[in-house]
Amino acid sequence: MSTERPEPCDLLIHSGIVLTVDDQKSIHHDGAIAVTKDRICAVGPTTTVRPRFTAKQTFDARGGVVHPGFIDAHIHVSQYTSRSVEPLMAGTAITMGHWKAMLTPEDEHASASLAAVDYLQAGYTGFVDPGTIFEPDAVAAVAGEVGIRIWLTDPYVADLTQPMVAESPELSSAGFLARWPDSTEAAMKRLGSQLYRNRDADGLVRAFIGIYGPTTATDVLWHAALATARDHGVQFQEHRGYDPAHYLEEEAKAGRSAIARLHDAGSLGPGSTFIHMTVIHRNDVALLGDTGTGIVWCPFQQMRAMGNGRAEPRMVELARAGAAVAVATDIPRNLNFDALGSLAVCNAAALGVPVNADELLRMRTIGAAKSVGAGDYVGSLEIGKRADLVVREPASSEALGLDPYAETAVVGITRPPALTVINGKIVLRHGQPLGIDAEAAALVARASVKGLLTRTGLAG
Repeated sequence: MSTERPEPCDLLIHSGIVLTVDDQKSIHHDGAIAVTKDRICAVGPTTTVRPRFTAKQTFDARGGVVHPGFIDAHIHVSQYTSRSVEPLMAGTAITMGHWKAMLTPEDEHASASLAAVDYLQAGYTGFVDPGTIFEPDAVAAVAGEVGIRIWLTDPYVADLTQPMVAESPELSSAGFLARWPDSTEAAMKRLGSQLYRNRDADGLVRAFIGIYGPTTATDVLWHAALATARDHGVQFQEHRGYDPAHYLEEEAKAGRSAIARLHDAGSLGPGSTFIHMTVIHRNDVALLGDTGTGIVWCPFQQMRAMGNGRAEPRMVELARAGAAVAVATDIPRNLNFDALGSLAVCNAAALGVPVNADELLRMRTIGAAKSVGAGDYVGSLEIGKRADLVVREPASSEALGLDPYAETAVVGITRPPALTVINGKIVLRHGQPLGIDAEAAALVARASVKGLLTRTGLAG
């Protein structure tokens, strides 16, 4: 019998099916996690972990799944409240560009707050915006209010507007583009403007360097962005398009694939992430896999690209080759956050390379964390990492106890989590966010939408 005195901890979660998502794919069918301050201090069988600690708070998972919180690796969060507006634009001259042109800081805050509530209730602990927030402070405030983790970058780093007008008129307007930098010099001034947020190592908001798109940046701006990311040791992201035609046009002009060009530019590797990437030729898979480059898979947009007939996404092949593949919603106009896993499975099946449930869980957690340079502190349940975790409600209809990976990462969540912890703090308990009034957030978002409808000319 041990005579060692139990150690103190702040939170002890026990009697759950713990999916660690560590490199060994460890799973504890009757597992426990101990948390001290903002970090995980023990993970293992309940019979081993529980006797070691005297906790300020304990939580009985009652056989529910415990997993790293999902991270949405790519969302235009300021547009979350626009999810159902596009049908109203049909047959008019009003586009999403007009909607974006009219966004105020209050609108962006309302949109992000509504998204944050939905994220918590769907098993997420963080999200990544690729530089499409006009006023980052408005969205960053949501992290403190709700307790959710946010990664963001400088707003609309671009110095070429004409390609946007030519290639995506449905997303453009004069008012929207007037909010972009008006020159390369102006765009360069935006680079790195959000990196000050990284000085707070314990903060919920972190920044990276992102380019709005490959055709909206001159070579000067693109290389400056890559150099800035490398100089500051942060992730470089490029938001590439999802239309295969653009990739093929780029290849025809350059005489080689987009991946080969990125490799020649020295931009591949774990410090870089590329969004969408709907054309990846078979001989490019090894280049991305061997370098551990980040790729963000947005299943709905890839399925749209497949309708074009020339898409070659190869997301599952990339993950198996060693690339850090993440899964994201982009703008979830056709699904709720919890349906992302189901959509990814459908997308992969249609491409002829089905994704396994454990692979998909990695893409939604540690893969997503790596895509924004955060894999060393979140994305898996390991000692020393930040305590960002979700305890599923054991009475949910999907919790049948057959395959916890499929029930967690693929099948949509039918009941909000029993508990969500972010940075060691309980932010949701039995489906209810603790830092924000969910009903009030919905009402504010609805008022924001009404104002936008009026200002864009869509109302009445």
